[in-house]
Amino acid sequence: MSQSRVKVVGTIANLEKLELQRLKAKVERLVSALDEALEAEASESYDSFLPSVDIFENSELVSVLVELPGVPSDAIELTVTAKDITISGEKQHSSTTRKAVSHFCCERRYGRFHRRILLRWAVNINEVRAEMSDGVLHIMLPKLVDRRGKSVRVPIEAEDRDEA
Repeated sequence: MSQSRVKVVGTIANLEKLELQRLKAKVERLVSALDEALEAEASESYDSFLPSVDIFENSELVSVLVELPGVPSDAIELTVTAKDITISGEKQHSSTTRKAVSHFCCERRYGRFHRRILLRWAVNINEVRAEMSDGVLHIMLPKLVDRRGKSVRVPIEAEDRDEA
């Protein structure tokens, strides 16, 4: 009878630990979302904008798609660290809109743009690739193999002491 009680207590402890891990992951996502929202709010001025992004992953890669129609690739600055991705640059008005006397409608965004994306994955920043196609910047971040929890057997060398 005492063995079954020990198993139940162990199972409850494991469930609580699992629930705490899930809660921690949700809080981390919430903090990241709040950071991005605060950054978006700070950049909402007349002459700047925040480009739209899609972020998705598979087992080997994290992909970020950034909508930047009308922005040439040489006008984009892309920086990747172990913690975040920063995309910045400037979208110039076209020659047609610059010559206009007045605008009846102006829904397209122009000016400086800046977007910082926090990384929640361990990525290999030395192998990051980026491609620009049809106004979409595709950033490919290869994942690092997670080595946490992996054990390695370390041999212990013994010194030979000559006692004279």
